[in-house]
Amino acid sequence: MPEIAERTDRRNRLPHEVSLGVVDGRQPDEKLEVVWRVDDAGNGIAELRLLAWGEGIGWYAQRTLTLPARLAGLRILLERAERLARGQHAPGEGGADVLPFPGRAAADRTTRASA
Repeated sequence: MPEIAERTDRRNRLPHEVSLGVVDGRQPDEKLEVVWRVDDAGNGIAELRLLAWGEGIGWYAQRTLTLPARLAGLRILLERAERLARGQHAPGEGGADVLPFPGRAAADRTTRASA
């Protein structure tokens, strides 16, 4: 299967979208691509695309998800997912001390003490 090429704007021959990277999907005929593109208003937009391979067609975007403008939060979530995939706990998950919720007995003692 051929590499995924940069797509250009034919009017001025400048790239209006650039593939930032591609990773293999779950199946040999799937890939995930991160693309940076510029819309007609000149705004930069990051997209995540699920690519599929079609005989006679080549690679095509099966689904496209526009990523949020602030990618820092997304990076944190992806890092957590990666740690979980490796069998490690993400921050704040597992291995933390959990305080028990005060039961009825604790509420009764507080009520009696204030009376």
